[in-house]
Amino acid sequence: FRPMKHTLSGRDEQSLMKLIVDPVSDKVLGCHIVGPDSGEMIQCLGVAIKMGASKAQFDATMAVHPTAAEELVTMREKWVPKAAE
Repeated sequence: FRPMKHTLSGRDEQSLMKLIVDPVSDKVLGCHIVGPDSGEMIQCLGVAIKMGASKAQFDATMAVHPTAAEELVTMREKWVPKAAE
């Protein structure tokens, strides 16, 4: 996807972000970020993950706009793997 930061500026860079969340506890277990400034974002996420932050806490965080990092606290699409048939 193109983060809002790049959409508003007309830049073509794309990013990939994925939060790994325990479906039972809602605890954020990890995060994948690929794209510009990913190192800056992942460092802060490491602190939140180490402190045991939940997905609900991420969702309750005010997004800084326009940034690529705002996608991490506005992410709502849930992917649930399906059992093999």
